[in-house]
Amino acid sequence: MEPLRRFVDADNSCLFSSIGYLIDSEQFNETIKIQYRQIIATYIQENTFEEGLLPISKEDYITNIINPLTWGSAIELKFFSDIYKIQIASIDVMTNRVDIFGEDKNYKNRIYLIYNGVHYDPLVFATGDEVEEDIKMFSTNDTNALIIFKNYVNIFKEAGDFVDLSNVNNFECMQCMNIFENQRDMYEHAENYEHWDFKELIE
Repeated sequence: MEPLRRFVDADNSCLFSSIGYLIDSEQFNETIKIQYRQIIATYIQENTFEEGLLPISKEDYITNIINPLTWGSAIELKFFSDIYKIQIASIDVMTNRVDIFGEDKNYKNRIYLIYNGVHYDPLVFATGDEVEEDIKMFSTNDTNALIIFKNYVNIFKEAGDFVDLSNVNNFECMQCMNIFENQRDMYEHAENYEHWDFKELIE
């Protein structure tokens, strides 16, 4: 049994695909990301939130989140934690920092994600070659699992497998070789052309 990163598509739905894999891997398919976007949209529609939690109106938020061109972020991880009553630990490759959503709740179980600055993937314990055998859910008291995953993610840090957005001067699209001077232009290009493989260019 060893820690393993299960790669999901590098599209704008990687967060939803990752959560879908960890929560409902038996039903994991190409439509799972759409289903999990809708789960968030329904949750937003049916609940009220403290002022300022949503960056835009509920109606606009719902419209954005069901749009397959919209990226997921930390707020969706918080909502998924609330919905499924689990902790969600996101380990940042560049810093090895762990953000645990639902940590202040009395949840018994936890799932893990790896985040490289622009992309999420699920983290599991693999017991064999078959994905059906993956261990995806862990006790919140299992500090050993947390340590193992942090050490594992550090391998990707040492390999430079992350994007430091604070230190990026330009992005180059590895599919069409266009160069973009800022994140906004890069995201717009990615959404318009579904090109998601970018290389950071540091002066």
